[in-house]
Amino acid sequence: MNWSEIRGHDRVIEMFSRAFSRGRLEGSFLFTGPEGVGKRTFAFQLAKTFLCLSPDGFEPCGKCASCRFFDMKYTPPAEEAVQSGKAAPARGRNGAEPADPSAADVPPHPDLFYIAKPADRAQIPIELLAGPKENRGRAGLCYKIHRTPYVGERKVAIIDDADFLNEEGANSLLKTLEEPPRGALMILIGTSPAKQLPTIRSRCQSVRFLPLSTRDLSEILVNRGIAADFEEGKRLARFADGSCKNAAEFRDKSLEQFRPELYRNLAQERIDAAAFSKRVIEFMEEKKKEKDKASDGEIKRRRLALVLSRAARFYRDLTRVLSGETSFLAGNIESGDALRQAAKNRPDPDRAVRCAERTVEALEQIDRMGNPAYIVEAWLADIR
Repeated sequence: MNWSEIRGHDRVIEMFSRAFSRGRLEGSFLFTGPEGVGKRTFAFQLAKTFLCLSPDGFEPCGKCASCRFFDMKYTPPAEEAVQSGKAAPARGRNGAEPADPSAADVPPHPDLFYIAKPADRAQIPIELLAGPKENRGRAGLCYKIHRTPYVGERKVAIIDDADFLNEEGANSLLKTLEEPPRGALMILIGTSPAKQLPTIRSRCQSVRFLPLSTRDLSEILVNRGIAADFEEGKRLARFADGSCKNAAEFRDKSLEQFRPELYRNLAQERIDAAAFSKRVIEFMEEKKKEKDKASDGEIKRRRLALVLSRAARFYRDLTRVLSGETSFLAGNIESGDALRQAAKNRPDPDRAVRCAERTVEALEQIDRMGNPAYIVEAWLADIR
């Protein structure tokens, strides 16, 4: 990959290009922005450029020993797969399972360290950052980033899912973030600066990634095989809020079938919480695909997150309608009719805002590994 393949983030590319040309790229950065807009892809391309032994300006050469590592695919040792009980390709470097499939192929570069929140954990374990208790400070990412590089004179550490750093994990990072070793680049990836502890924010340069434009997102969807052609890409991108992840979710056939029922219920003046809870739980528990190696609990949480993310968007759009903004309804074939009905049944903008906030809270409870069935029942009881 080269920088011309990174779509929608020219402003950020230019910023890093200037820093690189001046020899000021070292340090700690916090990448924030919506999920699915390319923050992780950008971080890996930046790492490739930073570690390249013979860069052509801000472009990696693609030929040196360092660049060749980025063209390989990582396959974890067999013992990692045995210990985890999961298929090896589903895991990333250092035994950490990536947040989504796009991070599974982490380059096996010896001077690139990537960690993420394991799928079965509510937070990033301190062990990935500072080593296990019996070996604290002599293992983990903070220890490895201070070791002598194997290739060249630089190292890169990428901490994905930084929204899930707890206080103990954040504290273990502070010294390294404030004073990275010479030749080191630290990148934290999250969704919002507000989700980071103040001690983390104050030690990193914040870089905001904006949602992708409809055109950029459409082309990415076609290139990745998510959309069959540009027209389908535009259709998926139109309601995806600039996120490749959201657009891919629109292709989930079971969700496509369930969405009309979801919107009809959300549009009612008073939801039958008990009956609809049962339907949402049935959707969560539909038989998983044979190729899906995730646990049953993780699949339920992912499917519930799909429902809640659509509900959060519905209430956000309802707030717009109730505030007098209706122009977007003309092209909204997904939920336009339901929004019009909801506006008649629930003509209270403050109520729509409260429902949106409660839905976002339910999404956060999924991240904290809450029981999916309990989350559904409490959420519907509250928005009722």
